[in-house]
Amino acid sequence: MYAYLRLALMVVKNTFRKREVFDHPTSYPWTFRPGLADLDVYPEVNNGRHFVLFDLARYDLAMRTGLFRWVRKTRSAFVVAGSTIRYRHRLRPWRRTQIITDLVGMDDRFFYFQQRTVQSGRTCSVALLRTGVRRKGAVHPREVMEGMGLSMEPFMHSWVAEWNTWDDDRPWPA
Repeated sequence: MYAYLRLALMVVKNTFRKREVFDHPTSYPWTFRPGLADLDVYPEVNNGRHFVLFDLARYDLAMRTGLFRWVRKTRSAFVVAGSTIRYRHRLRPWRRTQIITDLVGMDDRFFYFQQRTVQSGRTCSVALLRTGVRRKGAVHPREVMEGMGLSMEPFMHSWVAEWNTWDDDRPWPA
């Protein structure tokens, strides 16, 4: 089940928060405590739940920086077009956890985010996500940034470009 209660609380909290100016070298943390709905039978945060929590951290970033408002105003939508995740340590319930979101690339179609979970001072999982904004087709990231009042040139870390090429070269099943 999707984390609607967390999302609703996030919307309320961000309604009264002062808008931050997006600065791409900045890391954006989102803090939470995993609960019963996040766990599998072991008990640890379920591997699929990591992606839901990463979604929520990107929503928090979008609300904090005004992107969420621009997306709603333009009747656009957020999309994920690809992802890779690595797990190193279990995410335990009830412990203070942060998801740290970094913009690591932007090209003519997508934004690339690295997100990592940190609990008790150690990184537990890390994901690379290719994301975008759609409105009757892909919205150019530069248009998105300009809609937020920012001017930003496309960039990409070399390891992100390598992952992007690798992911694009994989054969699609028939």
